[in-house]
Parts: sequence; C-alpha cells; structure tokens
Amino acid sequence: MVVRDGSLSFAGVQFVLVHQRVMIFPHSALFAHCRQFCCDGVATENGTSMASGSGSTRKAISLTQRSIDALRSSETAYRVPDQRCIGLAVRVAPSGVKTWDLAYRIRGTGRVRRLSLGRVCDVGLEKARERANELTSAARTGCDLIAEEEEKRAAAAARLSVEALIDLYVKRRVTGRLRTAKEIESRLKRALLPIMQRYAGEIRRRDLRELFDQCADEGLQREAERRRQTVGAMFRWALSQDIVEIDPTAGLKAYDPGTPRDRVLDLEEIKALWIWLDSQILPQDPAEILKLELLTGARCGEISGLCAEEVNRDEWIWTLPASRSKNKRPRVTPLVGVARQIIKARLGSVSSGALFTAATGSTFTAAHVGHYLLVRKDKLPIVKFTTHDLRRTVATQLTEMAIPLELVAAVVGHEAGGRETRTLVRHYVRTDLLDRKRGVLEAWDRRLSEIVEGKLPSGNVRHLAGAQAA
Repeated sequence: MVVRDGSLSFAGVQFVLVHQRVMIFPHSALFAHCRQFCCDGVATENGTSMASGSGSTRKAISLTQRSIDALRSSETAYRVPDQRCIGLAVRVAPSGVKTWDLAYRIRGTGRVRRLSLGRVCDVGLEKARERANELTSAARTGCDLIAEEEEKRAAAAARLSVEALIDLYVKRRVTGRLRTAKEIESRLKRALLPIMQRYAGEIRRRDLRELFDQCADEGLQREAERRRQTVGAMFRWALSQDIVEIDPTAGLKAYDPGTPRDRVLDLEEIKALWIWLDSQILPQDPAEILKLELLTGARCGEISGLCAEEVNRDEWIWTLPASRSKNKRPRVTPLVGVARQIIKARLGSVSSGALFTAATGSTFTAAHVGHYLLVRKDKLPIVKFTTHDLRRTVATQLTEMAIPLELVAAVVGHEAGGRETRTLVRHYVRTDLLDRKRGVLEAWDRRLSEIVEGKLPSGNVRHLAGAQAA
C-alpha cells in the first residue's frame, strides 16, 4: 500500500490509497492510522521496531491519563502511539518508567527527528501534546524548531551578562596578576550592581554615565572616578577578547580624582593614638597591627597577613615574600624593640600560619582593620586618619631624623630616586641593607618610645612634600 499526501482543505489533510483509488477523509476511522505515514510522522507498523532502542510499536490509541496508567512493563520496551497527536507516543521501559517519545520528519529535508519530551510523571498529557504539535507543525513547513532553539541557546550562552563578565575578567586578567584583585572585584560589583543581569554587549555609555553620576552626586567624586577607570579597564579587555563590540566607557568624562592625601600625624597625635590602642577600645589584633605599622612603616595589608613561617626567630628578621609584596620583590625587615616583643608574644601561641586572624577564622586584611576603625570613628582620639597615614607618618619622621631618602624607601618598601636609579636597584643591586635598616628601626623605636612617654616637644601636623614617602 502506498500513501500519498493530498491537498489541504478546511477539514485538514486528505489521504489517497493510490492502488485502490480510495480517498480517506479526515473524519474516517483510518485517517489517524494513515497519518502515521505522512511527512509529519515517522512510518511505523504494528509490531515493528523503532530506531534508537524505543522497542516495538503497539496499536495506536487515543491516550488518556487512565489508559497511560494502565500500561504495564514487559520484558522489552514498547511504545503506544497517540491517535490524537501524530508522532507522539508513550514509551514504556522494562523498568516500568514511562516517557514521552516523539518522532517526526522535517518536510523537504528527509531528516527524521527523534526525541524524548520527558517522563510522564513530570510532563502531563496535554503539555506533551502541546509541545508535540508545536514541533510537528513547524516540521510540516520545513522548519527544524529544535535546531533553532539550540542555536538560540548557544547564542544566549555566548552572550555574557555583566555579572559573568566581571567573573571572567577577574579570573583571567586580575587574580594572580594584581595585588588589589579583591578590591577591583568588589568595586566592579558595587559600581555595576543595578545592571548585573543585563548582557554586557547591550550596555551603552548612557547606562554607565547614570551610575557614575549617581555616585558623584553623593559627593563621592573620587570614588566615581575610580569606578570609571576600573569599569573602563574591564570593558577594554572585553573588547580585546571579542566579548563586546564596543567600549561603552569611551568618551565618558573624567570625574575629579580629588587631592592626594598628605595627612601626617604630629607628635601629640602619635602619643594619643598609641595610648588609645592600649585602652582596649580596639580589639587586640587590629590594635597590634596598627602598632606594628607605626613601628616598621610596613603596609597594613603586609602586616595583617603576616605568617609565622615568615619570621626568622634566630635573627629576628621578617621576610615578606614576593607573593605578598606590592612590587613583587621579597623584603626583609629587622624586628627590634617593641615590634619584636609583639611578634614574639604572638609566636608563643601560634607556631604556624597567620599571626592575626579575624573572628571568622580567616586571615586578617587591611579591610578588616579599616572596618574596625570605621565603626569606632566617634571614639577615635585624633582627627580621622587612614592606615596609610601611619605609614606616611613613619616615613616623614625618619626623614626628619636625617635618614637618607634611599634608606627610608628601603625600610618602608618603596623605590626611591629617578628612573635610572630605580632600574639600577631593580636589576643590579643585590643587597637588603639589613644592618642599616636595623640601625634605622632601632633609632625609630627609641624615638617612638620618647614620643609616647612625652619626652619630646609636640609639633604640628606636617605635610609630606614631593614623593619622598609615597
């Protein structure tokens, strides 16, 4: 028997049995059976085996929930076609699991699609019919709806959201390369929070301008400029990686970067702060970190992350590893006087790992110290200061003690001199100036003790000129 698809009419599809010259109309009992041979279904006959392990195909019935529940498993898988939805069938596995099975041919291509629409227990009968009709109707017009949906999903997957772009940028470009990786990630997420779920390729200059202007309108001009620079760096990288087609930060006006801080504590402020750190208003860990910063001139983050393994207990030398150094070079610092006492006491209870830990058990960071100071801003004994102001204060005091700038820079871990001098030091000079550093820090330890004890005359707040202490 050969089945030929006839013309369409308001009543549907007509089928013609060529050899018998019989026309089967849509309301005929044989209509549903014949449509199994049409282009919107895959030819099946009772008892024949389908491809892909579907098992044998039984007689088609008009599926209902009751008839589906009545289907029982057998030794081999089988499928029961639905008379009301051509191509759709219930497949019953030997284990008893029932799934929706759909098979159809895409008109004009000769291609056969075969797929599962899910388990019967998860997808209802009407939902399965609705999805099957959607796919087979498209197939009758020569459209492969599944392929189109896959292409759309692939295209959507290739389009990164702003949130995904931040994660990718931090992973590939920032982490492991920049010491401020966490700060950069945090600033990006704060700056772009309202548009995190939008596609990165759809972001335009006006979107970012509104976000940055809002920050500037709150009086945070410097922060707005930092956000513009940080977000701009991310989008320029994304443009170079063909993730976006334009840089939406291009052409954005710069905000006022603000005046660089030049706060230096005077002698009275140093004394008042030290006494306050001993008052237990601030917990011991952040208090001792700030003391060590005043004693050594090291960065707050370098001290916060100090580990027992970095300290030589025989010679009392602290070696900052290159991985934690801003300039990616190791630095040695002699531990003398009060600084040695603080570290020695810490090592008495910590044999390995971080010497300073937060309440959560994580290693202390400069951000932790900053937070402790922020929540106690009304209790500070002096005018507002930052941890970097303490480092600047140490450098200023050492300079006033007639310590050469090159030695001051070596103590605080900075590069001094012109470009030629820095190149010479970076590539050729191989000395840590350990003995000279020890002498400087011992002299500063004595001077700091005199300041705290009130043995030195008070002075005004001095402002650091040039780039001597950076």
